[in-house]
Amino acid sequence: MDTQFLKHGQRARLFPVLPDSQKEQKTLSIALATLTSVQPFAERIFSMIGQKLGKRAMVDCYTEVTLTNEIKNLKDRPDGLIVVKNGRNSWSALVEAKVGKSVIEAEQLERYIQLAKLNGVDAIITITNQLTPSPEIHPVWKRALPKGLQLFHMSWASIFTQAFLLAADKNDPFRNDDEAFLVSELIRYLEHAASGVLPHDQMHKEWPDIVKAVQSGHPPNPKAPEVREMVTHWHQEARDVALIMTRRLREPVSISVPRKFLADHASWVEGEIKDFCTKSALSFELDVPNAAGKILVEADFLRRAVRVSMKLNAPGDKARNPARLNWLLRQLKNSDLSKASIFCITKGRGVGFGAMAHEIDPETDEFKALGEVTSFNVEMASDLSSKFNNRKKFVEELELLVPEFYENVGQHIKAWSPSPPRVRKETSEVVEAAVVEDAESFSGDAAEATQPSCATDSAPAKSLNDRPEWARQWSSVQGGVE
Repeated sequence: MDTQFLKHGQRARLFPVLPDSQKEQKTLSIALATLTSVQPFAERIFSMIGQKLGKRAMVDCYTEVTLTNEIKNLKDRPDGLIVVKNGRNSWSALVEAKVGKSVIEAEQLERYIQLAKLNGVDAIITITNQLTPSPEIHPVWKRALPKGLQLFHMSWASIFTQAFLLAADKNDPFRNDDEAFLVSELIRYLEHAASGVLPHDQMHKEWPDIVKAVQSGHPPNPKAPEVREMVTHWHQEARDVALIMTRRLREPVSISVPRKFLADHASWVEGEIKDFCTKSALSFELDVPNAAGKILVEADFLRRAVRVSMKLNAPGDKARNPARLNWLLRQLKNSDLSKASIFCITKGRGVGFGAMAHEIDPETDEFKALGEVTSFNVEMASDLSSKFNNRKKFVEELELLVPEFYENVGQHIKAWSPSPPRVRKETSEVVEAAVVEDAESFSGDAAEATQPSCATDSAPAKSLNDRPEWARQWSSVQGGVE
């Protein structure tokens, strides 16, 4: 293993001998030791940051590391080091971890960036309880990085979720029972409060003040630091909801982030702040594998309500609006329609139509009078009232409503897609007309001939039954025999 830049370091231990005061080092050591011992787990973790592991890849992890080229007067040192060897190629990353409510400061991260550059380390990975929509989006670092250096952020919740998905895989991805045991023990440890892994269970402390200000008609200042902090926490909550859905569905659920914002998180936050100040609402979208559409989650500050919805196109093969609506209602026949509403969106600037799903009737004159319905929006809403102002109650209600919407509505809906074209069979009239045309053409040609036809001298044509077996079979395949 190429570790020339490693001056000193301890192998990551599954059972580290550390005091309780070093909780973050203990938790990181256990996670890194599992990474080196369980290949499928390592593959999942590295896939989060775009690193592919070959079948013969070797992963070594160290803690309490000291590098060959040190920064003068450096008071702290990275918590860990990962070195991956794929054949002749190697890749390395410094790791800095925090547990509980501790966060990594920008100044500390800047020192590690300098240290990585001095020693030719390829990447830096930070691990905290802070959640971000993607590992490429960092909660602290907003400036450009030195050329060739990568920076990633993982939350403990995302690492826990990857371990959970691996253990829940019905295809049994483990190479032996030992690997399955190690991952199950890692899950058990990360679930316990002693590990320092905390759920995102509340919004930031200024949340109630912002809600009251919007309710009283005082629009927030987009440049206010508490508004920026609110949007940052909203993104963390969005990621937490995605991880909750991932564990519920055993499938990877992600936040829909425009690609241009993956490398420019600051611009995304600015856009979110602007939208909030205009609409007095926050929102995010979830991508569920093979779902009919994206799941939109909205927090409406004016109505103090949370809405979860899914939009899908109306079927294009149905000419009448009632048939289009019935197509949707049939899919929801096993759902509790008293909890959902359906809004019908019409073509152009026509007036739409909406009602509770269990009350909507496609045969009413009001519905029939609509213009062409092009799409539907199916929604579940929760009027939180005073709970909206409560930092913890808001998160609790939101994390209950999203899974409930998917279970009641989202999992039952399939998107409409046009059927493939079918082969059209010729009608008997078309075939007979073609035969007559050919006969007339043949008769005309015979009349113009100067020599008499030799057809009368020919032997009578053989029937199909007089042909060899192989010929009868071939003719049957080609459609000559019924």
